[in-house]
Amino acid sequence: MLRPITLLALTAFPPTANALFIRSYNATDHKRFDPWPAAAENNTNRIQSNVDLTGIGYRFGTYPARQCALISRQHIVFANHYYPAGLNNGNTVRFLNASNEFVDRTAGAEIVIPDGVNDSDLVIIALDSPIDADSGISPLPYLDLPNPVDYVGQNLIVTGKYNVGPPAPDGQFPLIGTGTIAEVASMSEEVDFGGSTGMLTTRYFRFDYLTAGLGPNDCHFEFGDSGSPSIVPIGSTAALVGVHSGTDDPIPVVIENYDVFIPFYIAQLDAEMAAMGYRMRSSDPDPTTLSTTTTIVQPTPRKALPLDFDYDLENTGANVTGNVEVEFGFQPGEAPDTITPPGGWVTYGSGTKWTFRKATFDPAATATFSATWAAAPSVETLTVDLVRRSDTTADFTQSVDIDLAPSFADWASGLAEPGETDDPDDDMLVNLLEYALGGDPEDGRLIFEDGGPLQPVIEESGGTVSISFPERDDAVLRGLSYTLEFSESLASWSETPPAGIMTSTAAYAPAVDGFVKRTYSWPADPLKRFVRLSVELNE
Repeated sequence: MLRPITLLALTAFPPTANALFIRSYNATDHKRFDPWPAAAENNTNRIQSNVDLTGIGYRFGTYPARQCALISRQHIVFANHYYPAGLNNGNTVRFLNASNEFVDRTAGAEIVIPDGVNDSDLVIIALDSPIDADSGISPLPYLDLPNPVDYVGQNLIVTGKYNVGPPAPDGQFPLIGTGTIAEVASMSEEVDFGGSTGMLTTRYFRFDYLTAGLGPNDCHFEFGDSGSPSIVPIGSTAALVGVHSGTDDPIPVVIENYDVFIPFYIAQLDAEMAAMGYRMRSSDPDPTTLSTTTTIVQPTPRKALPLDFDYDLENTGANVTGNVEVEFGFQPGEAPDTITPPGGWVTYGSGTKWTFRKATFDPAATATFSATWAAAPSVETLTVDLVRRSDTTADFTQSVDIDLAPSFADWASGLAEPGETDDPDDDMLVNLLEYALGGDPEDGRLIFEDGGPLQPVIEESGGTVSISFPERDDAVLRGLSYTLEFSESLASWSETPPAGIMTSTAAYAPAVDGFVKRTYSWPADPLKRFVRLSVELNE
């Protein structure tokens, strides 16, 4: 059915007109915010106060209170014929969460949604950056019913604005009223866009205002409020069903009001959002299940050495899910150098918070995200905070603690000459030996922490030969091995020990943190024998 309607043009309303007329208007029931505008707070006494309207934003600044619907974390919808005056490219769009905290974003350029060969009266607008999931702002799902006829009779919350006096910022504020869907139909209208005439073809729904009705919250449009949304409350959820487009000429009995019928345009809206990792959210989604597995690639992850961490996501359910997000969070100074997502995922953020998005994720699909550190941070435990979410599953949060073992690279990180065989203090003890024996590579005195000699000490007493040296008490964890080698001629060396050799460890007195005294002993014999200590690092 084609029917002409009057679009709610900006320039047509009289100076004192209500942009949304409510039969028995009162501020307590119908104002969304009080006070308003700079110090706006939610009016907790309004009608339908249990319904979450945080996803309904408004233009902030000149011509404020034009409301708009957030359909993803980065997209709003508005009226095509009203876009230049309602939400210019570069305008601030403001949202208010339940804690009365502002979330501001900047509107980008509109993209017109087509209806056949003509444009429709619907545009989608990308915001300059996503609204975080933890901001307290919830994008609106669309009302998803099987057939157009099922929408008839649905009770609406209708948003709009009120004018007091001249159209100045402090004379306009957002309102809500009510209505009931009476019809879903297609209509065409020839529209003047600033001197250029074009035809709009749009699928609409209609709700009626009976001039002799009794409902105190019933409302109808007046000029100047195109683009504001109508929603159907489902419990505490605001399910989007339309954005205001126009009204017929008032007649004595009934005023017919027309909204763009959003459910008709889901495929077109999805196509516009997919490249940024979003799709429209259904009010009645098919559930599915997701599972995750985390893997640390290195058998022993170490400070200051390369580290690779994999996060595997799988759709283990039977249905497609959408608006999938995977978040990685890190403490300052502990972020990876890169996180590589699978192909087709959108990356947002870096540093301490990375977010990966995908519009749809099929059943049995898998995705691996690989976080890579060229050098793991020098902390005892590296924590990776992970969140997965989608529009058909509950959010799932987990923290993975990665215990980082010590490493030679971490120990040597502040040295001007950090190599294993370097000798910064020229004491003939290379860095690896200083590391293994508890020396100071920048102090050539060869003194251990207890004041004794750093190098191995050989003694003979009572027919027993012994050699002792400092040994790290976590040598195995560090990948350090200490080996004695023996020779009778200095021409060749062997790890074959003398007969009867024994070994033991003892704590230093006073104790030296991280070290024990290692002693090897064996019966003395007439043979001339040389012994040396070999240290190997296998990280």
